[in-house]
Amino acid sequence: MTFVQPVTGLFYTEANLASQTGLSPDEDPTSLALNGIYTLVPAPDPYDPTLYESTATYTILGTTAEQGWVGTPLPLPTAKINGEEKAKENANAELNTIVTTSGFSNEVLTAATSQVTPPVIYQVVLDEMTVVTDQLITNLTDIAAAATVDEINNIVNPGTGVIFTGRGAGLGPLDLNVSYYTEFNSVSMTEAETELYVPGTSTVIAYGSGGPGQFDSAGNCFSLGNYLLQIRETSTSRVIAEFECPLNPAGESVAF
Repeated sequence: MTFVQPVTGLFYTEANLASQTGLSPDEDPTSLALNGIYTLVPAPDPYDPTLYESTATYTILGTTAEQGWVGTPLPLPTAKINGEEKAKENANAELNTIVTTSGFSNEVLTAATSQVTPPVIYQVVLDEMTVVTDQLITNLTDIAAAATVDEINNIVNPGTGVIFTGRGAGLGPLDLNVSYYTEFNSVSMTEAETELYVPGTSTVIAYGSGGPGQFDSAGNCFSLGNYLLQIRETSTSRVIAEFECPLNPAGESVAF
């Protein structure tokens, strides 16, 4: 168990509480609270330290202190430099994953690029890598043009979460079920700043189209055999995540 004294920001363990404060960890929590010491309910810091300076906050609930965080953006020029490095790191990680998954070495793929027409088995992998490198160029360009640190964060730390979705209700397997987030994590973007997009039919599904906090295609939006669904930032059309929408009239949770 960990204790915190919000006024000073000091933390104590059960082992050192008595030596540091003279109070026993076995005392009634109410007694500890009267002395400004509370049982800590920790929370992870959601802010990227390369883009924000974060400060812990505490909400007192009886004898416990629930930890929260407030982020202050770093100076924009600094954040741009750091954001560019993060974008490159992200791209490198994606490329490494593609290479590892392909089973080919970097040397083999490099040799394949020297061929006028690489065999299809190589070209498929090279095309995947090109998508990543093209996106990196876009990301670096957008970071350089960003007016706020939040914009940079949206690029290098896209939102994560869970969306309850599926297809098969309503008109059938080409119709998106009414969908909604059950979890959405981002310090710089809200759920309302996102949309769903179906590349196969160029269909945009706005946030709130199915009611408050919900997405509804209001009819068929997929083409037969192509069920790719994207979550995008509305203002920029930047893809946050993409996945094949599952055939499930009852709907299911999809993590992104």
